[in-house]
Amino acid sequence: MSSIRILGVDPGQAGGLAIVHGGRLVKGTRMPIVKIRGKAQVDARAVVRWWDDCLVPFDVAVIEAVHAMPRQGVSSSFQFGRMLGGIEALVYSTGARVEYVTPAAWKKAMGLSTDKQASIDAAKIMFGSAADELLKHKADDGVAEAALIAAYWARN
Repeated sequence: MSSIRILGVDPGQAGGLAIVHGGRLVKGTRMPIVKIRGKAQVDARAVVRWWDDCLVPFDVAVIEAVHAMPRQGVSSSFQFGRMLGGIEALVYSTGARVEYVTPAAWKKAMGLSTDKQASIDAAKIMFGSAADELLKHKADDGVAEAALIAAYWARN
């Protein structure tokens, strides 16, 4: 795997952030969220604090290229777009290189489906004990997918 420090981003309320360096999962977190007027959005301050706490900052960010889903309501689509835009703005503000990968591309290359537990299991196999510490709960699937997005980009 690459010696470049890669931030994988699974955007959205249940998403996550993960830094992969030299084939190792260095750090990960669920997407920091704050509710404003009852609506979830990226907690920009928490994201910046998380980056500042990273011993290994990132050289490139790989964001999952997501889009609104069919039959998803207008309000849900707008909210999801706000989440994506918020994390994109934060990533771009770092000055790091930014890349995008579709869910279909990285999941196919990794032999995964839409099953979130399969992503957690694949990340645990790929990253070993570091993943065991970060992926203790089913709700950590966003962190697993962020790490796998970074690993996919490192391989390709």
